[in-house]
Amino acid sequence: MLYTDKIYEGMSIELEVSEGEYQGKYRTKIEEIGENIISIGVPLVEGQFIPLREGTELQVIFTDESAAYAFSSTIVKRIASPIPTFFIEVPQKIRKIQRRQFVRIPVFQELSYRIVDEERFAEKGDGQEGDGEEKKGFAQDLSGGGLLLKCSEELPPKTKIKIKMLIDTAQLEIPAIAIRSVKEDDKVYLVSVAFTDISEKTRDKIIKYIFSIQREMLRKGLV
Repeated sequence: MLYTDKIYEGMSIELEVSEGEYQGKYRTKIEEIGENIISIGVPLVEGQFIPLREGTELQVIFTDESAAYAFSSTIVKRIASPIPTFFIEVPQKIRKIQRRQFVRIPVFQELSYRIVDEERFAEKGDGQEGDGEEKKGFAQDLSGGGLLLKCSEELPPKTKIKIKMLIDTAQLEIPAIAIRSVKEDDKVYLVSVAFTDISEKTRDKIIKYIFSIQREMLRKGLV
């Protein structure tokens, strides 16, 4: 099945290299999508760029609010300046993969969010992020990949936001992006949100929190 509509410029991705000197998993972003080529940033680990060679075969993994996806590709070119960049082949097919952390549970939890205004950020040019006004909302469900946000405004697809919410006893700030927005009534929208650029440590906290809620629901006979 094709999921090419799932990828977009600025998306966070994980590169998985299964062979060679630099075998491992690396996080980076899609910079630009062309007809046949995708440009991605060269991964940076502990201040060092990972110098994968042209011809290196990759698995590219990414997520949305409810699932994970992967495709195979190859580095066809790399450049060092002005910004270290890999050019990889556009996939013929993107497949959906299953991950336990994307189990989705119902919740009803207050949170706050801010819209990340990149144009404002560029105009300010002072190193301060151009975040908008903090607003209140509610999480209707939660998974390791995202949540369903209930709020009073429409958030168009690809709107970048930062979410603040309590996960167990920790207050977390989580970068995310709106996937789709559905109007529930005149003043309420349900927005599917995917987490982006979060560390494995943060994702693990979310997953552990989800499992603790599941255990409690099982104990009470709710599932």
